[in-house]
Amino acid sequence: MPFNRPRFVNGRILHNPGHGIFYRMEVSIPDRIEFVPGQFAMVSGWPGNDPLLPRPLAIFRTGGARGKGIVEFVYKVVGRGTALLSGLHEGDPLQITLPLGHGFELAREDRTWWLVGGGVGFSTVFPAAVALEAQRAEFEVFLGGRTRDQLPPKEWIPGAGVPGRAHLSTDDGTAGFFGRATDAVRERMDRLKAAERSRLTILACGPREMLKGIAELALPHGIPVQVSLENHMACGFGVCWGCVTAVRDGERTGYRRVCREGPVFDAREIVW
Repeated sequence: MPFNRPRFVNGRILHNPGHGIFYRMEVSIPDRIEFVPGQFAMVSGWPGNDPLLPRPLAIFRTGGARGKGIVEFVYKVVGRGTALLSGLHEGDPLQITLPLGHGFELAREDRTWWLVGGGVGFSTVFPAAVALEAQRAEFEVFLGGRTRDQLPPKEWIPGAGVPGRAHLSTDDGTAGFFGRATDAVRERMDRLKAAERSRLTILACGPREMLKGIAELALPHGIPVQVSLENHMACGFGVCWGCVTAVRDGERTGYRRVCREGPVFDAREIVW
């Protein structure tokens, strides 16, 4: 039976190829898992205890059959931990705790969905796109990077073959819209009629400033926004309180754990 509650498992790498600045790691685990898009795993696989803590990686895809599961992660090298992961090969062992956190809420019907991914944030929103495609829901994908080499391969983009579905943007204009992902979203939003805006929900993951910009664009129009935060994490399951973010709690400021109550939050809650 597939599992959907947090569990520690030992896995082995099947593939870990590089695709430009991104790596796509496929791992064999003992059983299949069911996850909500936006959930993540804590992953380690280096000898010794340097670095001491595992690294949080968004769950990109799962599969497998009875008695054998497969999970995929997409990541880029941003520090020592991910540098060590990028050097692992087929057959190397991994220690994984998954699935963790609160994911995207996709149950609303008769909605149009915009999925915004900045940098490696696409690895969090692409699973949501796959789920929405299975529901035959209407969605568009907005992807941003500093330059074309920092965008994911086209073949990874769900529904990329559908005209008008994928919107690329780069800060230097080398691919797609010349500007940031938030600028591309603004330009597209300005062309919407009031009735179209009333059916829109936005899911976003990327740098905090991008998420803040998306919230500032959408919330004044009454457009719901779910954001996936990328805070540094230690334990991954809410014990250490090392990943908290400030939220609105009535007239006061409260704190929520990104690894437990998040990483996905209603953008209206966040103190930006």
